[in-house]
Amino acid sequence: MRLGIPPKKSRSKQSAAAEQDKKPQHISSATIIGQVSLDLTKTIYEPLIREVAAKQMEDYAVLLAEHEDAAAVKDETSDAEIGADGSTVTNQSSQIPPEPLFSSTTVLHDLLETLQETSDHFFPATTSKTKVAGGYKVYANAAKFERMLDEKYGILRPFITQHPQIERTIRSLQRQYSMGQWSPIRNSPPPIPRSTSIIILFMMQRGGMQWQVLLLTSLLLIVGLQPWALVGLVALGHTLIKRRKHRAIGGMSSKIPQIEAYYHPSQDNTDKQVVGDATNELDRRQAALLTPVGSPLSAEQVVDTSNFDTIILGHGPGTLFAGSLLSRAGRKVLILSPRTDASGCLELEQCTSAKYRNIPFDVEASNVSKISKMQQLLAPALATKTDYQGGIRFAQIGCEADGYAFEVLDIPGVGADRSDQSIPFVLKADGAPSLMNDAATSLGDGWPDYDGGTGNSTVGAYLLACEAMNASASAYYVSKIIPDNVNSLRTDSQFYESAIRHTAPFLNKCFPVNTHVRSLMAGIGMKGENIKPSATSMAAHVSNVCAVTSGEGMHYPIGGPRALGKALANVIERSGGQILTGIVVKEFVFDLNSAPEMAADKVKDAEEGLPPPRCIGVKLQDGREICFDNERYVDGSTTTPAVVSCVGLIDTFIRLLDEDTRTKYKVPRGLPALSERRPVFKILYVLTGTADELELTGADFYRLPNAAIAKDRVDESGEIVFGEIGGADIASTETGIAQMALGERVDKDSTSNGVTQSKAQTKGRRTKFQAGESWLHIAFPSAKDPSFDSRHGNLSTCVVTIEADDDFVTAFDTKPKLFFMNKETAATPAEIKRLLDRVTKDLLDTYPQVKGKIEHAEVRGPFQRGLSHNPERYAAKGVRPETPYPRLFVGGSDLTVGESFAGEAVAGWLVANQVIGYSAADHLFLQKNLTTDLERFLESSLLLNEDDVAVPCHPRNTAMAS
Repeated sequence: MRLGIPPKKSRSKQSAAAEQDKKPQHISSATIIGQVSLDLTKTIYEPLIREVAAKQMEDYAVLLAEHEDAAAVKDETSDAEIGADGSTVTNQSSQIPPEPLFSSTTVLHDLLETLQETSDHFFPATTSKTKVAGGYKVYANAAKFERMLDEKYGILRPFITQHPQIERTIRSLQRQYSMGQWSPIRNSPPPIPRSTSIIILFMMQRGGMQWQVLLLTSLLLIVGLQPWALVGLVALGHTLIKRRKHRAIGGMSSKIPQIEAYYHPSQDNTDKQVVGDATNELDRRQAALLTPVGSPLSAEQVVDTSNFDTIILGHGPGTLFAGSLLSRAGRKVLILSPRTDASGCLELEQCTSAKYRNIPFDVEASNVSKISKMQQLLAPALATKTDYQGGIRFAQIGCEADGYAFEVLDIPGVGADRSDQSIPFVLKADGAPSLMNDAATSLGDGWPDYDGGTGNSTVGAYLLACEAMNASASAYYVSKIIPDNVNSLRTDSQFYESAIRHTAPFLNKCFPVNTHVRSLMAGIGMKGENIKPSATSMAAHVSNVCAVTSGEGMHYPIGGPRALGKALANVIERSGGQILTGIVVKEFVFDLNSAPEMAADKVKDAEEGLPPPRCIGVKLQDGREICFDNERYVDGSTTTPAVVSCVGLIDTFIRLLDEDTRTKYKVPRGLPALSERRPVFKILYVLTGTADELELTGADFYRLPNAAIAKDRVDESGEIVFGEIGGADIASTETGIAQMALGERVDKDSTSNGVTQSKAQTKGRRTKFQAGESWLHIAFPSAKDPSFDSRHGNLSTCVVTIEADDDFVTAFDTKPKLFFMNKETAATPAEIKRLLDRVTKDLLDTYPQVKGKIEHAEVRGPFQRGLSHNPERYAAKGVRPETPYPRLFVGGSDLTVGESFAGEAVAGWLVANQVIGYSAADHLFLQKNLTTDLERFLESSLLLNEDDVAVPCHPRNTAMAS
């Protein structure tokens, strides 16, 4: 005994066995040890009834005997009595006892027989050998079997019952499935080890296999999916993908009707004689191009926004292209153009002669490279009932005699013995072959192979490298309309890796010896902005180089950008939209009630700032507001109103966003690190004589001091020290990867324009236009358009672009870096006249044949040109169509490459897709976007003769769509 606890008694095996053999004290006579019977009738009710019946019959027999004995005694002793009425009364004190339930064995026998039948019906009759089921179960099982047959085979039951072998086959398959033979997941060991499968998948991914193949291979080797299940999964996925591809989203109709061309009268025109006359139809085509695109907004006019669901700010082909795509998708677009012509063209304002007032001056980048791809991109927005291109045709710049030359580059020092001299370099349509041959002939580069290979040409090798980097440009631009969380899972493209680096190191590495070729490639890569390679992004450089060397030359819309604008505006207006011109927008209007408030003490701690309010419209300079009603912003609506700004990122978030809103809420990530490019002047000239008479060429002339030949030197150790391309007179930007604070916000201590002014005016050498030295671009738009003479007669146009010098604009070292107009010290007419004289001198020195032919000249500007082409522009995550402010989107060439028609068009395509709301899966996996949907849902055009073009032109200069 331990701690008062008695020890356990051990139990022997014999005592345990004896205890198991004991019978329970209370047990039914019908109960079998080890079994439980559910037949209560037999085990409980029948013994109780027998016991009760025996007791009742015994008691009843005793009562009957006593009654009989008492009756016999009474009969012997009792006398009859005479009643009052004289009748005889008998003594009734001894009565027969009542008969109980069980008065005889017959009654008991009948009841027991009934109970036996009941027991046999509900419970099996237990015998020594077999168990025969009760009667009710036979019928129940039969009914259940009939029901199961009906549920399994339905209307096929008669056929199955007549062919039992089919049922046996089905049962066999069911048995195999229950055993796991038909499971979608493989139960057997994998065909190859899992580690080997992972290596195979890694090699497939490195080999560039498509994601669909990688996914199916992973399901087969890693997950262990059965082949038949894999086939079924592929069929199901194909069905779902096909259904998604053929589904119209964003309010788009599944059947988009075609419209008439822009030179056809609208349906509300009742002048039937004009419609049927072919001569008048030609007159309509010409007359349409003599009027600007859009209509001005009068001072009393009120814009009813209930008729629209999208407002677009901007002008030019990119803005109209975005509006046309959205109109095709079912939206009602209202375009507000700051210019009097929404196509982007300028007209003379200082000319008193009515003869020159209707002449459009093309001041935008309207030269189209890679014409085959651009026509495919423009077709869904231009297509009409009779033409896939909406009546628009493109003429190739140049002529056969000059090899369809489209650009002439004047780079200081290139091709000459002295750095202050230069030999113009001509770029021709055949692209790389002529460039390699001319570089070998004039600049001492290696010769290419006769069969078209690069051979010893360093230019050819460099062009191949640029094409390789530019191959992933589409993926980079598409990433701008894909959420950041999805982009974080993707590998950065080669184009992006080059975009965040400067151009100078690439040029120095690829052309270490020949400085002439190095400067030539620098000039080809950046013509539209006076920026050196040491500050230029490789993305802009590669895009421009590949555009020049595509082998298709440059093309120009016949009728100029106004004809293209008319065709795009026709789609917008016939789809219920409207284009208003001469609109001066002061600021955006926001619904402040849509932004939840935050406590003042938490504002400083909020890393991302307050949730921005929703943009609902714009406020004009005269105080009028063009806004959408708040009731139209309903969750889940396919046509939620949107505001699109195509005027540039700087104008959108600095000049059109009031200081309070910008300070309190967000700005796009990376905006403080960006820089605005220097504004430009446009000098418009009217020349007497046609392009043929003046021997004018369609090729644009560029003077590029930013690509001036570098002055390399050899140091004391004998190594080459590369000089700076473009000269070293201005402090250059450090080359390499762009380093910047992309998450930095605009400082609260801002100026009236809402930008940080940590320094005053940028210090450094003053920028002043110098004749014969400064950056210059000369173009003759009338020489590019073969139909110009038929509308304007014996006249030609010339547009000269120069940078605005410090007499007109001031650069501030803000975040972002901006240029402001010198309003307080505005240039006097005398200063404008001196600037015009210097530019005219350059024009006459370059093209002496126009001397004495200038009828009128005027200076227009300065104009903002968007962001500078530095690496910060392409590395900033906030340079994308979607903005921090709900329902406010950004378009324009700031998203792509400036001074490029293709850049404008691609930017318009990006913002239109963002407004419609395509998902990342649509773009990345299904190849579903606005272009593919329009091609799928747009009615086919009835093609007419190729000579039936919107504007008459010479057939040899017309590039037709295939």
